[in-house]
Amino acid sequence: MSISPLRSLASTASRIPSLKQSIIPSSSRFASSSSTSSSTKTKSTSSSKPSTQTTPLPKDDWELPHIHIGSTHSPRYSEHYHNTLSSDLMYMTYSHRLANKVEKLPLEEKDLTPYEANRPKPPIMRGNRSLRTKTTKINENNVPKLESIIIHTMVKEAIANKATLLSAIMALRAISGETPNGGGKKGSSGVEVIVAKKSAAAWKLRAGMPVSVKVELKGDSMYDFLQSLVDFVLPRLRDFPGIPLPPSSTPKNSPASLTGIVSFGFSPTTMSFFPQIESNTDAYPRLHGFHVYFKTSLRGENAHEHARTLVSGFRIPFYRR
Repeated sequence: MSISPLRSLASTASRIPSLKQSIIPSSSRFASSSSTSSSTKTKSTSSSKPSTQTTPLPKDDWELPHIHIGSTHSPRYSEHYHNTLSSDLMYMTYSHRLANKVEKLPLEEKDLTPYEANRPKPPIMRGNRSLRTKTTKINENNVPKLESIIIHTMVKEAIANKATLLSAIMALRAISGETPNGGGKKGSSGVEVIVAKKSAAAWKLRAGMPVSVKVELKGDSMYDFLQSLVDFVLPRLRDFPGIPLPPSSTPKNSPASLTGIVSFGFSPTTMSFFPQIESNTDAYPRLHGFHVYFKTSLRGENAHEHARTLVSGFRIPFYRR
């Protein structure tokens, strides 16, 4: 490489300070003076004109719109019921006897005499048997389905100290995700505190004392709880055979057999297996046992058997003692 380019660079670098100290020509001075005079003229003209200020917009025009937080996806167990389980239940529980049964025509009411018109009807004596509910007809428009799931826990220590209910309330809120008017749902009541209806001197219980907590799940939150129960909790229970079936000697006309409600309970350790609680177990000073009630749309004869068939379709096992 030749040395001449380096010398040229050094000479240009030594000229830079001298360029800064050069005197500004008269033409540039004249331009600057003209610019200052024009600026003063514009200021004087602007000061003479009245200033126009924009009025702020009304409050209703700049408020943010209402944001509704809805569901982002349909629950997997809800799709399983509508796509697979409902047709299977229709096939298994359909009764041809009820479908082909001719409905009785309503009886024609007789004209009441002046003596009967102004007097109440006498009560009908039905003996000592309870009234039997009507059997639900199962057809394509009335397939058995889950209406709601109720989670209930009893806290005996709340009789002496009401503060012990806080751990149960926190646990049920974490499991169900239900809070009053939470998630944009106006009908959600959240976790409810149940008070005693009657007094019991043996347990030092008075009417109106809070003793238990419950929450009722419907819609997508019901299927989300069912999925976490079946996928995460039940497989981790050690030596879990399933839900015990009632004995075969249970009469079919009993009130429990005529209602389509399936209920079973779990120990306090089961609550710690839910992923919502397992991630932060230290936040709950005490865990409690709880009962789960599956409320179905079935009523009448064989309602409990068909309800167990519906619940078993969600992979909840049953066994005979």
